[in-house]
Amino acid sequence: MKRKNLWWKIPAAVVGVLFGLVVLLLTAVVCVICVPSARTAVLEKVVALANEKTDWDIDLGRLYLSPFHRSPLTLYSAWKGNADLPLQVEIDSLFVGHRGQDTLVYVHALRLCANAQTSVGTDNLLAVPIAVERLDLTQTAFHSGSLIETVGVDVDVDSLHITSPGLVIAEGRYPLHGLRIGGVDVGIDLRETPPDTAAHDTTPLLLAFDLPDGVLRDVHFRLTPVGLDLNVRSLDADALVDVGGNLYDARRIDLGGVNLAIGSFSLPVDTLYGNARVDLGRSLITSSGLHTRSDKLGAEADVSATALSLETMRVDVAADADFRGSKAQLRGFYDIDDEAYNMSVDVERVNLRPFVPDLPDVVLAGTVNAEGKGINPHSAAMRSRVELRL
Repeated sequence: MKRKNLWWKIPAAVVGVLFGLVVLLLTAVVCVICVPSARTAVLEKVVALANEKTDWDIDLGRLYLSPFHRSPLTLYSAWKGNADLPLQVEIDSLFVGHRGQDTLVYVHALRLCANAQTSVGTDNLLAVPIAVERLDLTQTAFHSGSLIETVGVDVDVDSLHITSPGLVIAEGRYPLHGLRIGGVDVGIDLRETPPDTAAHDTTPLLLAFDLPDGVLRDVHFRLTPVGLDLNVRSLDADALVDVGGNLYDARRIDLGGVNLAIGSFSLPVDTLYGNARVDLGRSLITSSGLHTRSDKLGAEADVSATALSLETMRVDVAADADFRGSKAQLRGFYDIDDEAYNMSVDVERVNLRPFVPDLPDVVLAGTVNAEGKGINPHSAAMRSRVELRL
């Protein structure tokens, strides 16, 4: 009888030991999750291990992850797909560098408040839509001198705020609403490198950003060695950037306080607004309404239609211009590669006195046709009909 009871006690003891181990494990996990000093110790250990095992230098001041501060029942319900998982992330002083080569990323502060919509019922974590209530970045910098062989990049952003109704990483879909960026400085350094003949993966990159109401303030962009320098006081845009589909659609562009310099040439523009569409699949850039004004030059222009073919490098233009009271309509094309052009200008009126102050009031009106090659006016075949009105 005693031997028969022993057979029952052995399985019971094993179950008891396993249950005790599970309880101890859960207790340890809860301690790590809930005790700040334990979380800090684990975080420091993970960072130290990453620095030891990789070529990256990582320094992290503070990390707060809200899922680890939730009730285990909340985590279990989200895991089972019965409820969404609230996410709150706070990062202070994050530095990531490529050891001995690049600074890469520095973030002074990051604040994220979001919900992982685990209730949609999918086994792929990357396919779970994430609704971002708020993402704030302050004093963020990105630098790459060697990560991309042909391009050097320097980006500094004072502040960034964004929301999203539901981004999906697996689909590369990022609807970014309420984008607000202030104090942007972008530097691009193009480098000459031998042609790359190695085979590359041609699988389309799933990466599409939809910005219906983006607002940027105090933007500075420079491109070397071209010598291009662009300053923009304000930029409001409705745009789609689909990297995988090679589609860049600026459905609305509104710029203010623009100053463009290329080498020693500078063009001050007070306002520039309208729309433009970039379709790399057809190698075409088009616009159906752009307006620009320069108070310093006393000029403004409305471009009713413009098309630039990236294959033939031909620009077709239809525009109305006003320069110090002189009005004209421009129709024609310019071939950038061949420097060939064919332009027709209908002049409503041109008052010569602002250009030659010693002249009396002289107004010209009529039509001027010009075609030729090169920028030397002597190489152009000019045909014109001009009416002189005094």
